[in-house]
Amino acid sequence: MDLKDLDPLVDMVRLTIYTGYLKDQKPNSLIVIAKPESGKTEVMKEFRINKNVAYLSDVTAFGIQRDYLGKIEAGEVRHIIIPDLLKPLSRKESTVNSFITMMNSLIEEGVVALSTYATSGLLSFTRPVKCGLITAITGDEFSDQRHNWQKKGFLSRTIPFSYCYGMGTVSKVFESILELDYVRERGIKLDIPEKDVVIELPKKFARTILPSTTAIARAQQTYGFRLQKQFQALLQASALESHRKTVNKTDVERVLRLMDWVNFDQKPIAGGS
Repeated sequence: MDLKDLDPLVDMVRLTIYTGYLKDQKPNSLIVIAKPESGKTEVMKEFRINKNVAYLSDVTAFGIQRDYLGKIEAGEVRHIIIPDLLKPLSRKESTVNSFITMMNSLIEEGVVALSTYATSGLLSFTRPVKCGLITAITGDEFSDQRHNWQKKGFLSRTIPFSYCYGMGTVSKVFESILELDYVRERGIKLDIPEKDVVIELPKKFARTILPSTTAIARAQQTYGFRLQKQFQALLQASALESHRKTVNKTDVERVLRLMDWVNFDQKPIAGGS
């Protein structure tokens, strides 16, 4: 695999999906931050053909509870993709707070039991119900203080992937538009394993990414404990995609490259969709 040929955004989404198949680990979650017209939705659409992915244009906490908790518990849904996070955040405050609380539980400690107006009785599960979230939002909405990201703990549970297009990429996008490339349906089919897989991660490779984790955590004003776990899961996901049982140096190079965009400064990205 030639890293230079991989679109970083596409690569980050695909590895995030693969983290859902690491045995005894919770799936990673990802929030993509970029300007309008940056291809966020187009990239996410390409992955909806994969099994165990729920692609939702809009959703509420009640909708997840009613339609997806059982599927998540059964392993039929490993990731929820919401291409535009602004939609579920545009409702009244109580509905938004319920949604964020639900997602916080799903992507971190898991949902164990529920008893709300939407249930006919106590809804309980034999083990914590967990799944990953892949979503996107514009930079302006991400910076909107009304969302209270830090207060609600949402950011520390997801990997923020921020980017913009350089002029070379802008030219390529315009060229594809002129050729009507945008009307062609695409899909990225992943080689999803039938069963969850144990991937060995040598400590020396986990330690290699620690300085980058620390730098990113400092910028986010967190300790970085969750980030390190998430980046280590990306290392294992890279090995899983390559049908290897052990992480190697190539996986480290791949993840270190992706970590260049785990920030809030919308660094230019080459390629683009």
